Amino acid sequence: MRKIVNAWLEPLLSLALLFLLGSIGYRITEGWDWGDCLWMVLITITTIGFGEVEPLSDPGRIVTLVIIGGGILVVQLTLQHFVSLSDSGYFQKMRELRFHRLLRVMNNHVIICGYGRIGKEIADQLQSKNIKILILEKDPLVKNKAEEKGLQVLLADATLDESLVLAGINKCRSIVVTLPTDASNLYVVLSAKAINPKCKTIARAETEEASNKLTLAGANIVVSPYVAAGKTMANASI
Repeated sequence: MRKIVNAWLEPLLSLALLFLLGSIGYRITEGWDWGDCLWMVLITITTIGFGEVEPLSDPGRIVTLVIIGGGILVVQLTLQHFVSLSDSGYFQKMRELRFHRLLRVMNNHVIICGYGRIGKEIADQLQSKNIKILILEKDPLVKNKAEEKGLQVLLADATLDESLVLAGINKCRSIVVTLPTDASNLYVVLSAKAINPKCKTIARAETEEASNKLTLAGANIVVSPYVAAGKTMANASI
């Protein structure tokens, strides 16, 4: 946080110094009160085009020229500083900081681990019901696709305990685990239940064997899309 604040100290101090010196210059040369001095510096720097507070003396015009030159220099330095901050990833860090603040206050939400085909469908259904969602996804490209849909996405590995804690496993409504492999899903269920045994856990399973293991691991609900689809299609064919 200190680094983020310090990044703007240089241009702000330069601007404040320009206001101070310009006001002092007008105070000495024109004898105006401080309000008029500051106002004159402001309209000179911003080139608003308002008229002079009072007709300027020759020394006052010299002060104005110095302020104009100083203003151009400060603006140029500020623009260069802005570009350097952008190149250094400063604004990305600012977005991450705001997102982490959001995570700290988020509660009663649904965590979806994995934004594949099933994760996307689940997110769409929950979004239509105005339920708060947080996606846990480690693929940056998939993260971008989810964010384009207006979803909050934490770029992290769902199999890591720290990722689940950061996602709010202790404050969530439930966690839906839809990672590509049964092993990963099992690992997440075990971690989630170890951190918060009361958390409602819904997991995806590829096979009946994986379904049994996920149930033993503590998953409240286990869904096998292929098995369910197969049963539905078989019943429809009779």
